[in-house]
Amino acid sequence: MMAALEASTSSLPILVACKAKVGNSGATLMAGSNFAAVLPDAEDRGDRVSLHMEDTISAGAYLNDPALVEILAKKAPEDLLYLEKLGVEFIKKEGRFDLRRPPGHRNLRTVFTVNLGFPMTIRGKSFTSVLRRAILQKKILLGEGVSIVRLVLQRGRIAGAIGIRRKTGEVVGIECKAVILACGGGGFLYEINTNPGDLTGDSYSLALEAGCLLRDMEFVQFFPCMYLGSPRVPIYSPILSDGAVLRNKDGERFLARYEPQRMEQATRDAVSRAIFREIQEGRGIEGGIYLDLTAIPQDLLAFRFPDLIAFFKNQGIDLQKQWIRVAPSAHFFMGGVVINERCQTSIPGLFAAGEATGGIHGANRLSGNGLSDPLVFGRIAGRQAGEYAREHEKISPPENFFELPAGKQEGKIAQKEIEEVRKRVKHLMWEKVGIIRNGPGLIQANKELQNWQAALEEKQPEAKESLSSYFEVRSMLIAAQAVARPALIREESRGAHFREDFPASKPEWAKTIFTRLADRKIQASTS
Repeated sequence: MMAALEASTSSLPILVACKAKVGNSGATLMAGSNFAAVLPDAEDRGDRVSLHMEDTISAGAYLNDPALVEILAKKAPEDLLYLEKLGVEFIKKEGRFDLRRPPGHRNLRTVFTVNLGFPMTIRGKSFTSVLRRAILQKKILLGEGVSIVRLVLQRGRIAGAIGIRRKTGEVVGIECKAVILACGGGGFLYEINTNPGDLTGDSYSLALEAGCLLRDMEFVQFFPCMYLGSPRVPIYSPILSDGAVLRNKDGERFLARYEPQRMEQATRDAVSRAIFREIQEGRGIEGGIYLDLTAIPQDLLAFRFPDLIAFFKNQGIDLQKQWIRVAPSAHFFMGGVVINERCQTSIPGLFAAGEATGGIHGANRLSGNGLSDPLVFGRIAGRQAGEYAREHEKISPPENFFELPAGKQEGKIAQKEIEEVRKRVKHLMWEKVGIIRNGPGLIQANKELQNWQAALEEKQPEAKESLSSYFEVRSMLIAAQAVARPALIREESRGAHFREDFPASKPEWAKTIFTRLADRKIQASTS
């Protein structure tokens, strides 16, 4: 949405293609709504843009692209104020932003949006609804309910895209001068995750099949605290800075064993691993551990997290008196498409922004940077794509424009079988390519994913209505291999990537692993 709004200044026709309803889908809808930015008066409190950069690179284990990090830190303040001008409301005290310090930040640096009465499960609507309204006012075209399954190139440049209407299976051809990949990450590749069902790694599979490189795909962030009741909702990380503590089934504050210095202030990867270990070693409770919020002052909890209080009140839980059961879940992909400072990929006319890209977050992401990233780089991608489209002539797509990216298609596969493959992928990724990894598990995962992809591509959907699901699962298989392959190659532990057979970080592995698609197979290397 940020890219579309910025591109609209080009006066060229723009189409936002989305699997569901624009502004009511994707990970943004379920996001905690906190943006990291060093606001104009930050120096009064000892914060600076350079410190935001340092914290981001430190959390990323120094695998970040410094140029992209600098853009994020410098642009986030003005772009946050731009959001406010559009009508997004932020929590303030006496007219000033209520700044908070999530784990990993050394200063008060993140701000939350005012909830406006949306349920906690869709808190992101506090700003996506504003952006949708702005898009409709600018009369930007919306292609809702459409899955993009192929980028079309002609003479090495973008010439269009192929989509499928999810309900009917109708194939849609879109001719265009430029494409922006802004379809998020791949959290739904995992059995336990904080993402909605449309986050199936499409950014990565589309880019790979078009000929782009990916980077840092082995780094998947697992959110430490997802409530295990129904519905499952993530508990905002900044609450761990306000006095919330984690306890095992015996009531022990177990982080003292894993992170004695930082405790709950440790980064998400460290906290998630500690929780996972407690559960593995039998000190969990029904697949999770306890989050204890009872030490947080009641007025502070009520001011900062009213939606949290309301949600649990409806569950019959008093957060001032009762502990809740939480567990880690797949949350965010640090890796993605390789871009430059203009959000350009290696393919002329193809741009990318947000969780679709790699390089900004390195090996691990700081809380708040996940929303500041698409805010900043969405605007850049929109601006640059608009300029590119104005400067270049349209290329007619090739004769095989509507040819879908499939293999032999000799047999038929029913919807039930497609869904079974989806379940197997998600379970395998959680078990073998999850929070704690090892060589034998990763070898098995790579082998099985490759075999499942080959088997799927030998068939075609039995019903036209299954076409979208078929290509979505195919996308999941490609994206999953793009995670599992570099995870096997990186024989160390760094950031969100933890190998129990290589538990230490190694200086010689302070380098980026790139992933590509060649001869229908995922390849990964450091060059």
